[in-house]
Amino acid sequence: MLRILNSRQIVVSSDRLHDCKEYLESEFHLMIDHALSVGWSLDEVTLALNGLVAEEVAVPERAITLH
Repeated sequence: MLRILNSRQIVVSSDRLHDCKEYLESEFHLMIDHALSVGWSLDEVTLALNGLVAEEVAVPERAITLH
């Protein structure tokens, strides 16, 4: 699977991507549910998460590794 993110190519096997999503899923939903429970809207939460992901990927020291 080839994904383009911030003009960088990220190559991730579909099996590893599936496993990683499963690993993160429960904590991810808990984090969203917590944010909603304290008054943030789903739109605000998704935009904030998107921004945090973009910031994380933009850090050069966080070179994407291939597996």
